[in-house]
Amino acid sequence: MKRYVFAGFAFCLVVGFQNCSRNQLSDTSATNALSNPAEVTPAEKIDVSQTEILEVPESPYLEAQLQSAIQLSKPTSALSSHHLEIDVKTGVVHVVDQNNEVVAGVQYCLSSSDLNELRTILDTAKICEDKAAVDESSQCTMNYRFPYAKLHFPQAELALGEAMSGCHKGPDLCGDQKDMLQGFLAHVQSELASKKCEFQVVQK
Repeated sequence: MKRYVFAGFAFCLVVGFQNCSRNQLSDTSATNALSNPAEVTPAEKIDVSQTEILEVPESPYLEAQLQSAIQLSKPTSALSSHHLEIDVKTGVVHVVDQNNEVVAGVQYCLSSSDLNELRTILDTAKICEDKAAVDESSQCTMNYRFPYAKLHFPQAELALGEAMSGCHKGPDLCGDQKDMLQGFLAHVQSELASKKCEFQVVQK
């Protein structure tokens, strides 16, 4: 598992340089909070083990890994940006474009060891939130940081590692589990070409 920690550092650098033109800066939980705050579960009380889909957001690195396969399957989709959606139950990895449509013919499958590793991380992880008080007189940088992953639950989703500014950080996995998940996702992206499914699985 230690190999993932080192891979995770490189992954963080890649995510930091994602396209800043994306408009979806808030997750479903944030939207729900605006409409009905009483129904929102505090992030730290979310059961991470109930994650159904693990999303890997778009990034220049991921796009580079996907382009050759996408151009062969659906050339018109090559002009779009893409993210990955990993089915935590089956290990099937779907490629989804910016219109939220699955790219047919481009599908990956986690090995049994990779899937077990992912489930172990999620089953033992907890959510932490940065609740440190911010000095109103301090100057905060306005740099937005994109999440490195999104956890999808039956009724909501949660972005991990997102930061609205230098003073306000969103929820993330606690302790070493954050590094392990980042490292795992870096490993999956770097090895995508070797993870193509032998047979196409039913679309999500």
